[in-house]
Amino acid sequence: MKKTFQYLIVLGVIVAATLPSAFAEDKAVPDLIVDKSRIVVEELLINRYSDEDLPRDLVRQCAGLAIFPGMLKGAFFIGGSYGKGVVLKHQNGQWTGPAFISIGAGSLGIQFGGQSVDLILVVMGEEAMNFFLSSKFKLGADVAVAAGPVGAQATAATEILLKGGIYSYSRSKGAFIGLSLEGAGIASKEEFNKAYYKTTENAQIILSGQIEPPESGQRLITTLQRTK
Repeated sequence: MKKTFQYLIVLGVIVAATLPSAFAEDKAVPDLIVDKSRIVVEELLINRYSDEDLPRDLVRQCAGLAIFPGMLKGAFFIGGSYGKGVVLKHQNGQWTGPAFISIGAGSLGIQFGGQSVDLILVVMGEEAMNFFLSSKFKLGADVAVAAGPVGAQATAATEILLKGGIYSYSRSKGAFIGLSLEGAGIASKEEFNKAYYKTTENAQIILSGQIEPPESGQRLITTLQRTK
């Protein structure tokens, strides 16, 4: 009975990654994702508690940020993870409004436990940022990804810092520590873009800064500007 229940949880994670949201046209859902993303930024970048937090100097240099609040990970013999979030472009000290994206990954192995993870991807370099304009891509295959450096390591020259790629930072709320993102797929959530902006679903237009974000997006941008 217990094994059946555990397997159903994993199945639910996988199904969630493949089905379109029933609430895609409800602006309240994208609004909630943006507000939760703002809270993650405040806690990991603004209200810092130690030098081991996400380093601000990388954020100042980055080409963009992807934020996934409350990403769900379950692993009961079959591991799987799925989350919805936003990506913002950073250029010349300015942030665009958020475009909506999803992340999904599956793995095999003898694993036990479940967790909710707040995930931030720090995008280094314009070339890496351009992948977020596509409908979907894979971390580690299409663009380099590595665990983000903390503390004094953050200022060290690394391949991703020099050549471009993505640093990942995660905060766990469950039994697991760390999060492997190799092979994880990222896809555009055009139905969320349309519900949120009304006038467009195109991530390229949103991330070019041509469109004014709603109030929740402006609050997120204001929070990010405090990292200067």
